[in-house]
Amino acid sequence: MDTLVWLYGSRLDDTRHGGDIDLLIEPAPAISLLHRARIKTLLEQRLNLPVDILVKNPYSEENPFVSMVRAKAKLLEIKS
Repeated sequence: MDTLVWLYGSRLDDTRHGGDIDLLIEPAPAISLLHRARIKTLLEQRLNLPVDILVKNPYSEENPFVSMVRAKAKLLEIKS
């Protein structure tokens, strides 16, 4: 299983002018809070934009907010 990255929020709507980038990350394997903070910092430095990261680790309970986000999000294709 690969890590999935979803874009959600105002960046999906061309009529809105969102200031930040909202990402839902479903990693495999699970990542720690420290690793999440490192990802956020690296993305903000490279993109020169604020980034909000929501993480749904494997085996953690699904919550309604994550379900709602995923239903409206766009799955990103990550190329290495």
